[in-house]
Amino acid sequence: MATLSGQTIANRYTSLLKTASDSTLSATLTAVEDGAGNDSDLSIATDKVKVSTTLGIGVTPAVGKLQINAGSSQAITVDNGNASFLVGKGSQYAFCIGDCNPVGTVGGGTSSTSVQANENYISSNPAANSNSGAVLIMNGASAGSGAIGIGQDTVSTGFIHFGDADKKFKFESRNLAQAFDIHANSETLFSVNGSNKRIGIGENVTDPSNTLEIRETGTAKTNTDILAITNKTNAADMDGTTGSILFNQYYYDASTPAVETAARISAGSELDWTSDATTRDAYLSFSTTENGSDPAERMRITSNGYVGINSTSPSSALYVTGDITCTGSVTAANVISPSDKYKLEEYFYQKPGINADLANTSEATRVIANRNFEIQGDGNTSALCTFDSQRSGILLTTDTTDNDEMFIMPHVDTNQSAWHNIGWGTDDEVVWECAVTLHGTAATAKNTVRYVAGLGGDATIDGHDSSYLDAEHNHSQFVDAAYFYYDSDNAAATDMLRYQSTTTTWHFVYSVNGTDYVTNLGLVVTEGATYKFKIEIGSDRTVKAYINGVQYGLTTISGVGDTGVNVNGAVNISSGSSHVITVDGTDATTQIVVGDIITNNAGAAWGTVTAVTSATSITITAVQTKEFPDDSDIYIYGRVAATTTTSGSALHTGRHFVPQIGVTTRTGAARYLTVHYQKINRNLV
Repeated sequence: MATLSGQTIANRYTSLLKTASDSTLSATLTAVEDGAGNDSDLSIATDKVKVSTTLGIGVTPAVGKLQINAGSSQAITVDNGNASFLVGKGSQYAFCIGDCNPVGTVGGGTSSTSVQANENYISSNPAANSNSGAVLIMNGASAGSGAIGIGQDTVSTGFIHFGDADKKFKFESRNLAQAFDIHANSETLFSVNGSNKRIGIGENVTDPSNTLEIRETGTAKTNTDILAITNKTNAADMDGTTGSILFNQYYYDASTPAVETAARISAGSELDWTSDATTRDAYLSFSTTENGSDPAERMRITSNGYVGINSTSPSSALYVTGDITCTGSVTAANVISPSDKYKLEEYFYQKPGINADLANTSEATRVIANRNFEIQGDGNTSALCTFDSQRSGILLTTDTTDNDEMFIMPHVDTNQSAWHNIGWGTDDEVVWECAVTLHGTAATAKNTVRYVAGLGGDATIDGHDSSYLDAEHNHSQFVDAAYFYYDSDNAAATDMLRYQSTTTTWHFVYSVNGTDYVTNLGLVVTEGATYKFKIEIGSDRTVKAYINGVQYGLTTISGVGDTGVNVNGAVNISSGSSHVITVDGTDATTQIVVGDIITNNAGAAWGTVTAVTSATSITITAVQTKEFPDDSDIYIYGRVAATTTTSGSALHTGRHFVPQIGVTTRTGAARYLTVHYQKINRNLV
């Protein structure tokens, strides 16, 4: 092999590294010397090097354009003190970038070079081809504390950090079953079904049948806790602390549907939990949403197993606040009636008659009459009270003269019934109930007729009043009262509620020392329907009203008619359209609630209130097209309650009522009402 000397280069290789087609280059280049014959580096002054075939370093090239065989040394090193980039280190490191001295001698070091353990570098182990390879990402800390930052330059060791605070991590999996799985202990513990948008958690749940499915193999005849929910709150004062599962539901609102809370299941602490096991009593409660309000508790299971329905402190195995309807049988070893209550229950096994018939000396006349209740009212006779031929109960039939009426109420003669002497007072926690059925024909049941059911009377006669709501009386007749009513007419001053905004629904009125509160219950009167009315007067003298087991809220805004709220500026409304009305005078938020029907002074409806935005602004949906001048008064005849569970205001103390059920005809035709029962109870003392 030839030696390339400086002179030889000058005399013979005038085209060295310039052309690949020089046929005179027949020798093999084995060394490079300078002009003095000394070994020298090969320096190329041009800007580029071109190899037309292949180039081998430490090996005869067989694959690729560049092939390097460095043996146990690194093949390529870029060194700036510590190797910052290297390729090849025998079977240890095939690739490394960063502070690359993960083992001795790497980066040009010798056998005595210290290992730069845990520096910042990324490296790969070529032993991966032997099923034991690895990729290391170190972050200047102890082994196992590497980090990856994507879109983030400050990364905590041991983390993969995606983006900044305002960025998101998005994993795009395939639209297939098992699009993304996590395996451990020879099982699939987490599986994403991209096709059905479902997730499986647990033991090989690779085919979840619901949005989230959890499976675990338990042990027969023992409990297996599959899901745990923990509230980590702890404090000295902990009673009433709860952890919940919240259920939400979207509601329809055309182009802008939104989500709201629907229900909640909660577990709560009954005591202040401490390390003492005897303090760790818990309850489970169920809450539901009504009228868009926050979920209210409906049922509770206490730590001792007592169940309360509409009660948060049940005192027995089953404690129910409110009515119970059972379609099957109720079996009990003992039935105990409250011993602290007067209770008058009448299912009318005998027909009530007029008082004169009960006092008749003829036994044949006297014994058929009911001993606790009698008939009152204009045009009444005992013959107009009969047994209903189609259902249990008595049928009240008015005579055919305008304003004839039939009322059932306790006997007025103290010699006939001891119940006359019992005062049903506002301080006695009275509960009154009845069930009535209307006539099956719409015209007869709903036209030119008035129904009254509840507690009335004149409070000036302490517990011994015989008054009833005569056909000539309206809602303001009694100083104190609480009753349901329906009146198809609203034009005359003697109608139950003149100018009432609707004559198709049940109303409720209660009076507190002469101040009336009238609520439009919104329940449409239906021919042939049976109505179970109930009135409760609580220990605080507040009133609750129920129909067919459902509570109906009562208004706490007093007064009927003029609200004191006036239109501020002329208003033009169009039937069916929504209108914002600016008002002045009385604060609108104290007089008007959503659902109220506002009218003029003659009861002609403007529309239904859909929002009370402020003291000076309301929104209505108009029911007529009309212009109202500036300062027009806004009237309400029959208000809407704030919620369906709002109790009425407290009744006046020391007042007494008379239970009464009646039907009145407003025209020269008979009107009918079937009464199934009337029940009333009060505190014994």
